[in-house]
Amino acid sequence: MEILKFFGTVRDKYLVPFRLIPEGGIPPDKMAFSITLGVVTGVFPVLGATTAISLLLTMLFRQNMLVVQSVQWVMAMLQVILIVPFMQLGAIILKARSVDISLHQISLSFQHGFFTGIKTIGVLHLYAIFTWTLLSIPVAFILYYSFRAVFRKKKVS
Repeated sequence: MEILKFFGTVRDKYLVPFRLIPEGGIPPDKMAFSITLGVVTGVFPVLGATTAISLLLTMLFRQNMLVVQSVQWVMAMLQVILIVPFMQLGAIILKARSVDISLHQISLSFQHGFFTGIKTIGVLHLYAIFTWTLLSIPVAFILYYSFRAVFRKKKVS
């Protein structure tokens, strides 16, 4: 019974919105760009910021909001998984101190005061944003051209 509930949730949250895409479809280039935009913004390493960023970029580039938001929501779990590696890689690239992130480490940073803890967490997020910025552009190009090739081939077939 739980498995049926799970599949019902997946269907309702992730698959049904795609039925709202216009019947004529979306051109392959636009679909590829919309999905790429959803993937790249969906893994932005600050929880709660992805929706605002994806909405802004969707309107800026005039992409399909439904596709971008749906893909961005699907990427939420990957976003959570990638936050710590983004922080660590950013620290390595910037030759900062070694980043050992754990709940214990986070609680220790708040022992010296609330603002000290916020500063520590903020710096770690800046490392993550730096890493995301470096990686997002080449990854976006690779994803866009890969999706575009797939969608063009599918449209021809």
